Amino acid sequence: MTKKVLYLLGIAFTILLGTWLQYSFCCKTCNENKSVNNETKQIEVEIEKPKTNESTSPTSGFSFTTETSSFKTIDNFLFLSSDFNLLLPISDSINLGIEQLKSSLINSTSKFKINGSYTSEEENNSIFPDLGIARATSVKNYLISKGIPENKLSVSSSLANNPIKIGDTLTNSISYSLSSKISTTENISNNWESVKKEINSNPLRLYFNTGQSKISLTQAEKDKLGQIINYINNVSDSKILITGHTDNTTGPNNTNEYYSAKRAEFAKEYLVTNGISANKIVTQGKTASMPIADNNSEEGRAKNRRAEISIQ
Repeated sequence: MTKKVLYLLGIAFTILLGTWLQYSFCCKTCNENKSVNNETKQIEVEIEKPKTNESTSPTSGFSFTTETSSFKTIDNFLFLSSDFNLLLPISDSINLGIEQLKSSLINSTSKFKINGSYTSEEENNSIFPDLGIARATSVKNYLISKGIPENKLSVSSSLANNPIKIGDTLTNSISYSLSSKISTTENISNNWESVKKEINSNPLRLYFNTGQSKISLTQAEKDKLGQIINYINNVSDSKILITGHTDNTTGPNNTNEYYSAKRAEFAKEYLVTNGISANKIVTQGKTASMPIADNNSEEGRAKNRRAEISIQ
């Protein structure tokens, strides 16, 4: 074998040896480092996942336990902050629970109590004394629309201790319980006739300018209306009576009749919009026949242009 051939074989052997050494000591180390880095990243991802789960933990939902059955879902009625209108659509799980509740209450001696909560930071734009009662009434009306008898339902309110919000939506502003049905003795102790007498001797008065039908309730007026609503919710077959009145200002034929009836109907529409059942309200117009002030002065006429809300 010539020296030239031996020289070439030596060069080839050196190249092969160098390639093997590079793979053994460099590439293997790089692959091991990559494997370690991938494992580290995987560990970091696995550490972060529980934090996401903690921030989306379920809240209390629509639930009940009666003498014959029980039901629970994490879904609940939802409301926007400072609002009392139900956010639609209502979930299928809630509607399923309502059907079961309806069957359970048929032979039950208890009432299903709906408690609405509110926060001190929210603005109450309803006709009710607080947003909690307004929200509970909205839920009550929905249950009635699904066939649950009104006499099987009651409402209450409370200041929220732990409001839970997703964006501007409150997810836990309604809670539920079962209460004993009010007995005849308890009805007597509540003295509803005294409440009716007190309200009717000093009805809630809403004032109007000539030719206008505008309503603005103060907190004191909301509290009185709350007493009236509480009465009709607890006394069977009772109704709210709204009577429209005018001053003695003359005008085209039937002006006073028109405005007295319109004021009563507008007040009714306002109550219905705020969650009072239309079949619980009776209206009438009395024109200028029942003044409460002197119609010879502008101040007196302004007091006579009114709608009065009482108990029938």
